[in-house]
Amino acid sequence: MGDEEKSNNEAMDVNTLRSKLDLLNSEKEKWFARKEELKQKIADLIRDVRAVKVKNDQLTSTIKELKEKRDAQNSEVKKLIEQIKTVNLKKGKQIDSQDPRALYRNIEQLQMRIETGAISFEEEKRIMKQIKGVKKLLEGAKAEAEVGKEASDISKKIDIEKKKAEEFHSKMNEAARENKDAYKEFTRLSKEINRVKKEQEDAFENFIKFKQQFSELNKDFKDEVKKTGDVKKEVRRKKERNAKVKKEMDHKKLEEKKEKIEEKIKSKKVLTTEDLIAFQGEDN
Repeated sequence: MGDEEKSNNEAMDVNTLRSKLDLLNSEKEKWFARKEELKQKIADLIRDVRAVKVKNDQLTSTIKELKEKRDAQNSEVKKLIEQIKTVNLKKGKQIDSQDPRALYRNIEQLQMRIETGAISFEEEKRIMKQIKGVKKLLEGAKAEAEVGKEASDISKKIDIEKKKAEEFHSKMNEAARENKDAYKEFTRLSKEINRVKKEQEDAFENFIKFKQQFSELNKDFKDEVKKTGDVKKEVRRKKERNAKVKKEMDHKKLEEKKEKIEEKIKSKKVLTTEDLIAFQGEDN
């Protein structure tokens, strides 16, 4: 194989290696870009999961606070129920409870009989005794009314406290539902982070694989380029040497012809066209 043919083959090898290098570099850069893309995606997911965690913690705190308030209201309701039981026991001790207004009218009527009627002393004593009895009933009725009012007031308080407890319970359930949804989202995002991390690891492994292949082939490429350059230099040097040798040989031939022509001139022989061309070549 000639040097020039060898040089051409070396150049073909370099071009082949360059094409392979371009392909490897393209794959390497593709996987690097994918790795960076997934890295950013993980950062975004971590930001989202942290936001969900903050919301989850806030809801947990809210649920705890609402539960404490609900329990406090329920405790107050229990206390009021005990109070109304005690009041109802007092209420049950009142015998023959009557309407205070009717008792007032009865007393007024009896007093009117004393003031306007012509009655005997014995009759007056009897009416006064009757008035005294009605007044006693009136005191009992008043006490019963007070107990009833107290029971009614406590019952209203119980309703108010129950309503507050129910409101706190409703808010607590709503917060618990939100917290459950937030926890589901937290779990989903955590799983997604793990999945994307695995994908990023695969992308990184591919990047490293193609990077190593690129580095190894790039070394071969540089060696081949150097080798090709050395061959080209050698071919050029050889051409220069051959040209120099040829020039020296041509010069020697011309010198020999010149000597022959000079001999012809001395011998007064006729110069041929070839002799003249030889002289012209020497001058050039």
